[in-house]
Amino acid sequence: MSFELVRKIIRVDTTKKMSFLKKMTEAIRGSEDFSDIKSSTMRDILNGNILTKKFLQKQYGLFIMLAALTFLYVDNRFYCETQLVKEIDLKKKILDLKYESLTISAELMEISRQSNVMTKVNESGINLIQSTTPPFVIEDSIPKK
Repeated sequence: MSFELVRKIIRVDTTKKMSFLKKMTEAIRGSEDFSDIKSSTMRDILNGNILTKKFLQKQYGLFIMLAALTFLYVDNRFYCETQLVKEIDLKKKILDLKYESLTISAELMEISRQSNVMTKVNESGINLIQSTTPPFVIEDSIPKK
């Protein structure tokens, strides 16, 4: 496609859209209901008399839908914020438990060292002597299936 052809297509599409928008705005401006709204004063707005105009009476369904969507939006935001707070709390708890687990495993490793085990055995008065021969593996002569 040449650049000129693309340019013409875009120009045609924008003119169609503009003409559609112009037709819509003209239809709204020419409406009696809209002219009734235009003639309203600030006093009508403050009194609430503007809600009795035909144009707004036709839009009550839209207003109810917007109010419901606004309510759902606020409710969803509140729910998401509470979920994020819970997630942050759980992450902190997991981190605390991880550090506690590391501490306990380090203490266990310290207690289970051979030198510490020998000191505990000697302190308790048990007469055990450390073996001088290394351990050896006894192999089973029957093959496993």
